[in-house]
Amino acid sequence: MANKQQLRNSIKIKRCRNDLVHGLDDVTIKNMVDHFLSQSFINDEEKNGIQVEKTPQDKARNLHDVIRRKVESQDKQNKSKIFDGFVKCLREHNPSLALTVENADDSVPNDELDIDNILERVKNIDLNEKMLNRILMHVDSGWEHVATELGVSHVKLSIAKQNTSDVRTQMLEVFNAWKDIQPHGSNGLSKLLEVFDRCYECNIDLKKIYEEIKKK
Repeated sequence: MANKQQLRNSIKIKRCRNDLVHGLDDVTIKNMVDHFLSQSFINDEEKNGIQVEKTPQDKARNLHDVIRRKVESQDKQNKSKIFDGFVKCLREHNPSLALTVENADDSVPNDELDIDNILERVKNIDLNEKMLNRILMHVDSGWEHVATELGVSHVKLSIAKQNTSDVRTQMLEVFNAWKDIQPHGSNGLSKLLEVFDRCYECNIDLKKIYEEIKKK
């Protein structure tokens, strides 16, 4: 679980997503990505994933998501190394955006206070196909980002979309395939809910999903 400063830094970045997506241009993104790679904040695969995007907005969106995940998963051990490095680099290339991030509201929303409790309650519950189906009933936009963060390849996503135009069927195909390769006892349900909670594009109510889970 994230410590207090780590969580607040992540919230700052999350709340500035639209500012970053619409405020960064191609040149700035390339310079920042090269810098982050040189500092080992990101790896070659993450760099390539950002640069392969077709528009500056998509590149900035991908960059934002990568950095936010790094802050959430790594800054606990590194103090605020990644967040501070992100702001410092941003300050060099776009001072006004850096100031926006630094001054962003970092108060914890009420709905985020409940995620740790929910994850604790579901950690010993197996994720089966029936439960997954009920969970996905509450999911609409942003599911592709969740699938990608869980490790589903872009190829798998493309195949699912080629197989059918029905979004719900696409989701079931992709997440069932992901579920089936999870090792026994890997807390797949907790992992799935945690990533959905972090997804900026996902408009979901975790409390309603938890009610579905309790039905089993």
